[in-house]
Amino acid sequence: MMNERKRAALVGTVCGTGRRSMAAALPVLAAAGIEVCLAPACFEPSPAAEDLRRDLSGELPACADQWKKLGYSFDAVIFGFPETEKQAGVFSHFLNAFREKDNLVLLGSSGWNGRENRSGPAPEETKLARRFCAQAGLAILPVGDAAALLGEREHRGPWDRKTVENVLRGVCSLGAKSAVATGVWFSPDLMGSAVYDSESGNASYAFSHRIGGEWPGAGDLFGAAMIAGLLRGMHQSAAMQLAVDFTADCIRRTRESGRDGGFGLEFEACLPKLMSHLGVLKQ
Repeated sequence: MMNERKRAALVGTVCGTGRRSMAAALPVLAAAGIEVCLAPACFEPSPAAEDLRRDLSGELPACADQWKKLGYSFDAVIFGFPETEKQAGVFSHFLNAFREKDNLVLLGSSGWNGRENRSGPAPEETKLARRFCAQAGLAILPVGDAAALLGEREHRGPWDRKTVENVLRGVCSLGAKSAVATGVWFSPDLMGSAVYDSESGNASYAFSHRIGGEWPGAGDLFGAAMIAGLLRGMHQSAAMQLAVDFTADCIRRTRESGRDGGFGLEFEACLPKLMSHLGVLKQ
């Protein structure tokens, strides 16, 4: 059980339709008993309407100033890597306003804000991501994007442990204290993630039964579930296994429903089980 209420700042994309980005992360964190403060950095009417995206990051400094006036502080600051140099400056201002010695800062790839990114990060995003890794308490990236961040050639799996761990060490060498790679698989039957802690030098893995297909929004749910576990006192490896199991449950339920998963996963019915594992619900 948490002895005190936890508060997180969630900086990301507001998508008008679908269970993705903030619309997916917010209810997961709230179900874990975490107070969430929202700072929209982008708006898009739907995941399929990138040409209608609006950059709202220019509003973040005013948001930060207001929260400072209210005396707010955060146990976690969660946001994706900036996409432009202009956004990078705004994000840095926001981080500087709320970064504390012991609070967790999560950085994700552009997949965190709801965009499909099948070909890896764009060159400008890669440059900015490398720079921002130095400020990360925890960086969560699809394993292919993490490899691209380090200049590796495109690779879609299967992976091997040596390659995965070298990629994670490389992300941490950029400055991140810990790094998580998602989408890791060594055999056709299992899919999961890996975490590397730069202080201990240890890597650990978490897997679940692999369900084929493209599942937009899975990364948002994974990241939120892992943060929920960490803020409720779980060890990194345990929080990662929780997130893998939760995400796999959401994918399984979506597939069994027969509905199109292109607008996100049907996670709502999976929240009670997550809350039970976190100790929020007593069965």
